[in-house]
Formats: sequence, structure tokens, C-alpha cells
Amino acid sequence: MNVRRKKPEIWAVGGGKGGVGKSLVSVLLALDIARRGKKTILIDVDLGGANLHTIMGIKTPARTLNDLVMRKYESMDQICIKTGIQNLELVCGASEILSLANPQYAQKHKIVQNIFSLSADCVILDLGAGTSYNVLDFFLIADHPIVVLTPQPISIQNAYGFVRNTVYRKLSRLAAQHPSLQNLIKAAMDPKNDKQMRTIHDLFESIRESHNARIVEQLKKAIRNIKPWLLTNMAREERDNNAGRIIQLVSEKYLTIQARQLGAVNYDASIERMVSQMRAVSKLGIESPARTNVHKIVNRLVKG
Repeated sequence: MNVRRKKPEIWAVGGGKGGVGKSLVSVLLALDIARRGKKTILIDVDLGGANLHTIMGIKTPARTLNDLVMRKYESMDQICIKTGIQNLELVCGASEILSLANPQYAQKHKIVQNIFSLSADCVILDLGAGTSYNVLDFFLIADHPIVVLTPQPISIQNAYGFVRNTVYRKLSRLAAQHPSLQNLIKAAMDPKNDKQMRTIHDLFESIRESHNARIVEQLKKAIRNIKPWLLTNMAREERDNNAGRIIQLVSEKYLTIQARQLGAVNYDASIERMVSQMRAVSKLGIESPARTNVHKIVNRLVKG
């Protein structure tokens, strides 16, 4: 009798532009979850600039995602690399193969299906920077979608842009079989569009007028499930812990979705030194303030 394997819990770590510490947050999350006795697989899904193996202290990975896509291996389980940390394995990205920076639909679909089939309790996806369709599509498959930002105003702005593009990407995919509807959604993505659609509510009203109310209700229901967690990294002051509040308010007003503050990871000089010295961040002591912060964050997500 075949027993259907349970899908692993998927955590995706994304954000706006680079420099907010997504990879470091991904590693710290993976370390904490693995320490709880859960089999954890950390995947570098930055297909155009993979560097997670370097942060983990692995100079030349023996196997990468490219080996899976090029069919050298049949499953993602076969390209997992031991990290030296109990319960934690790594799937390295494929930055040496430029074609994977923009994978074809079939390649992306294969990666996603293999993620769902992994033999693990938890999978952490370290996403690439920016808001390309590939980044957003991986973000949208997560059980726990996490947006990393820093307290700086430009980072907060970029993080909101990431959330906004995630919502519109979801809508665009749902409208894939309806060209006129997809064109309307594409127009709404431009803040200066001729139809003066400034919010998701405005878009839905335009769809109601040009299509029908039933489609509007279907789209509303779909984006209602988008509930990103906002994690502030490199917090230095108490007020920094609330950096995601503005994103919460604007997301509710303009996107009609619920973004939730997850907590903050304090600035940790020891991490900066380890990165500059090319030392494995996985060796960071459990007494580190950043690891303490991440432990509380994981507690919240495990309970929630």
C-alpha cells in the first residue's frame, strides 16, 4: 500500500531590493527550526546570484539546482547537501548557469513540484532580490511568506512594493485565461494609469463594470489568503521594531490584504564580522542576540 507523503511546511523569505539580509535571516530561521528536531532543508532560490552556500561555509557545492533541472538527478532530495548541522540540509542555487536566472515555465514547475515532494518537516526558501515573476511565484507557494525589511525609509518603501507586486502577480495569474481582464490588471499596476485606478478597490470596480461581479468575488477571495509576515532586520533602537507598521496600514488601505508584523532581529556586529571574514554564519553562537530574536519569531510562527 502506498502512503502519500505529507507536504513539508514551506517558509519563503523575500523582500524588496538586496542588502536587507534575507539570506542571513533564512539561515538563522533554518538553524532554529533544525535545533527543534525538525528535518529542515534550506534552498537557495536566488537563481541568478546564488550565495547561500558561502554563508553556510561551503566553498564549492558538489550539487546544485541546475543538476536537477538538467536531469542529472531525478529528485531534489538527491541534490541536498549535508551542512554539518543536525537536521539541516542545503540545496544550492545555480548562479553559474545564467539561463536559470529566467527559467522556463517547465523548469520552474519542476522545481516547485520537487519542493512539495521533499522529505522534510520544513523547507526554507531564500528568494532572490527584487520582484520578478519567478521570485513572486516562489513566494506565493509558501505557508509562511516572510518579507524582510530594515528600518530605513527606502527599505520600507521597497518592502511595500514587494507586497504590492505579490498581490498583482496573484491576480494576473488568476486572469491568465482572460486577456481583457489581464490587460486591465496590468494597467492597474501602473500608478499613473489612464483609468485612475489607484487601489485594488478601484481595480475591482473597473472589473465589475467591464466584466461581472462574480469574477470580482473570486479575485477578492483569492487575495484574501495573501497574508505576508513583516520581519524587521538590523534593528538598532526600540522604535525600529515597529518599522513594518506603515506597510500594514497601507496594505490594508490600498491592497485590501492583511500584512502582519512578525518581530525584529537586532543588529548583531558579530554577524557582520563573520560575513566580512567569510566565516560560516551557521557557527554563530546560540547566545547571539540575533539568534535569540529569531527563536522568538519561530516560536510565534510555530504556534500560529
